[in-house]
Amino acid sequence: MRLDHEKFTMSFAQARDIGIDYRDYTKVDCLPSDIHVTAIAGVWGDYVNIRCLFEDVDGNRYMRNIVRWGDAGYIIKELGLDAKEILVGQSFKL
Repeated sequence: MRLDHEKFTMSFAQARDIGIDYRDYTKVDCLPSDIHVTAIAGVWGDYVNIRCLFEDVDGNRYMRNIVRWGDAGYIIKELGLDAKEILVGQSFKL
């Protein structure tokens, strides 16, 4: 996927305007293990969740919905990161 944006987190309208639709991604409860995934975007839902979008090298797309837990933030457990700290294009191997 071509990444024409700089900021990972964005509103639904911002995502739509650059051609990203989280509904095109497979919703998962946990990112798949033993593969590389690239961070695409974090699309805000309401004020307590963010839809984190990733793509693997085969073009499979994953949407991980993250809910804020108090002061801990929007932690993606399998990555050990707050979703607000992820960078566009950042690569992870789980």
